[in-house]
Amino acid sequence: MSVRRNAAVLAAFALSASVFVLPAASVVAAPSQSDVSGVLCETDEGSAARVKPGTEAGHERNELSQQEVVASEKKAKAKLAAKQAAGEDVSIQAVVTIPVVFHVVTSTTGAGNVTDSQISQQITEMNQDFAGGESSQASNTEFQFTLQQTRRWTNNSWFNDPDSASGEAALKTATHTGGKGTLNIWSTNTSYLGYATFPEWYAGDPQLDGVVIQYGSVPGGAITNFNLGKTATHETGHWLGLYHTFQGACSTSNDQVSDTPAERTSTDGCPAGKNTCPAAGVDPIHNYMDYSYDTCYNQFTPGQKARMQTQWATYRA
Repeated sequence: MSVRRNAAVLAAFALSASVFVLPAASVVAAPSQSDVSGVLCETDEGSAARVKPGTEAGHERNELSQQEVVASEKKAKAKLAAKQAAGEDVSIQAVVTIPVVFHVVTSTTGAGNVTDSQISQQITEMNQDFAGGESSQASNTEFQFTLQQTRRWTNNSWFNDPDSASGEAALKTATHTGGKGTLNIWSTNTSYLGYATFPEWYAGDPQLDGVVIQYGSVPGGAITNFNLGKTATHETGHWLGLYHTFQGACSTSNDQVSDTPAERTSTDGCPAGKNTCPAAGVDPIHNYMDYSYDTCYNQFTPGQKARMQTQWATYRA
């Protein structure tokens, strides 16, 4: 489950940043790709894909069907039950502090540089968002993030091709740091605003675990409407087990969270009163797991908090 918000999203960025077509630097040989590579964030059918103008992006390669969601939920319940039966403590009794390894990937011309100050602001933004600091209606999820390490890489291929299966594998397998409880974030020239892996996928290919973001989406970046650092918040929500708020559209189960109103289509901008399903409640346009502008985002719900905590206990604790 990933996110490409719409093409217009990146218009300002395209005007202010060059398109880099450079000789590829030598990279590690790409291993065979498993079926658990990152999910790309994209809009619903009928909306423009959240990609840079002038690029073509196909259907996201790991979008989950509702049948796959059902299977995933069944697997998670069985795994959690097995942990409980084995006497493991699966409760979260205090704030979970997640170490972050931030990988800044640049080209040989220096394109894509993210400063230490921007990285610090990015971590601050994530902590504010996950603590419920942007709205009185937001839930404090009890997750917080601390920068463990910044790693800088200069590699044209990793910078310009993090989206293909082979490109993602080459980048991540050569640089991934830590275990299932460490959040790896790679800033690159991805064609999307970002993509992430789900907790369930860690066992299948640990080296692919983490979040990839477009470098222009960090605080102070060049992507108009999406440069407050909330792409990383959204993608980290996936990394902690959340689906999009529009997953499942108007179905009764939709995103597997009961207090996020059903939503047929993803949101473009911040349209007050948007209401695409007959069930009670307007669309959750302010939720970090929709596709709204960064200025529109301000909350996770108590139900999302509970889901993230359960997914953490099941897969990452």
